[in-house]
Amino acid sequence: KKAIIDPSLFKYKVQPIKKHLYEPVIVKASQLSRRKHLFSRDRLKLFLKQHCEPHDGVIKAIEKYNLAEQNFSYFFPDEPPTFIFSPASRRRGRPPKRA
Repeated sequence: KKAIIDPSLFKYKVQPIKKHLYEPVIVKASQLSRRKHLFSRDRLKLFLKQHCEPHDGVIKAIEKYNLAEQNFSYFFPDEPPTFIFSPASRRRGRPPKRA
């Protein structure tokens, strides 16, 4: 059996995307933040509610935030989500009481 190694003991070599501007850095595991469940449907709704407005039936970004200049991965750096389709329920509210 292999011994279990504590992940906090790891060190990582971080390579910059723009290599001509920055040099690689070695960091401890404690210096990296773990982002679990960063993206969710509720967070997307909140983001759109705070940064968009309806105009003639179309939702458009509020211009003061310059969202047109950004892309999806700028705000949500993790892998894009896959939402499971759930059809809308025809009945709303509580189920009928049984007599």
